[in-house]
Amino acid sequence: MKIALTGITGFLGHYVVKKLFERDIQILALIRNTSNTLHLMDYQKKITFIQGDMTDKETLKKFVQGADVVIHMAYERNGASFHEAANKDIKRFVEANLLGSIELLDASKQAGIKQFIFISSCAVYGYIFPHIKLDELHPLIPDSNYGAYKASVEAFCHAYCMTKTFDTTIFRPVGIYGINPHLAHSAWYNIVKDIKHGCNVEVSGGGKIVNVEDVIQAIDLAISNKEASGKIYNLVDFYVDNMTVAQIAKEFCASQSNISGTPKQPIHTIDNTQSQSLGVRYAGIEGLKRYIRELLNLI
Repeated sequence: MKIALTGITGFLGHYVVKKLFERDIQILALIRNTSNTLHLMDYQKKITFIQGDMTDKETLKKFVQGADVVIHMAYERNGASFHEAANKDIKRFVEANLLGSIELLDASKQAGIKQFIFISSCAVYGYIFPHIKLDELHPLIPDSNYGAYKASVEAFCHAYCMTKTFDTTIFRPVGIYGINPHLAHSAWYNIVKDIKHGCNVEVSGGGKIVNVEDVIQAIDLAISNKEASGKIYNLVDFYVDNMTVAQIAKEFCASQSNISGTPKQPIHTIDNTQSQSLGVRYAGIEGLKRYIRELLNLI
């Protein structure tokens, strides 16, 4: 089997490559000429790199040629946060991400691929109706350019699936945590580092989270799975406030840090029943604790 991947040099892409490397799969990877692939060296014997970007039709045709499945994770943001990139240069943002994604879908159609997996985001929901269950059927009213982009690509995925061009599967993860190949970019890195070094920390906020291994588990379960055709899956484990993360880190390393701040409570709960039906088994609080312990050991 050949799988074409966009976003291979990103945080999630690294874990997807690692998982696919364990299977009898050849990887086609779209990378830009500025992409850093050093952290992928252990997997390169199964990777064919195609250099170019999402705005080049000819590159996209070459990229998907011979592929059975396309997994689309790429998001051009040039070092900015997900939301900052969507607000910085709207013309470039639309050309590189939205139009690029549509061109990728069209190239996939021309190449006769069997399945297109799109990594979307729970940012597509935006406004939450108070009396409607927050599952995959909740209306999409994005409150950000980033959410609007993801919702737009989802709509095109549905169109290709409904016309029986190829199977599509959409995943909507919340905040993904895990050890980043670029360690300082790992979730809660600064909080955990300060606590390990005995600094006093003031924390605020929190969010809904999912372990990167659980996201990879979901993608792996969907590949070539007819039951996942046309489906959308929320990928969410639980809500955690940053005060809890800090307290776990302090307990593990017996730090003398003083932690201050006010725990934040969640407003909404996102339903993950559909992803559990797919077979996803979430890491839960124990998975978070394992991650914090590993991060402490690496800092």
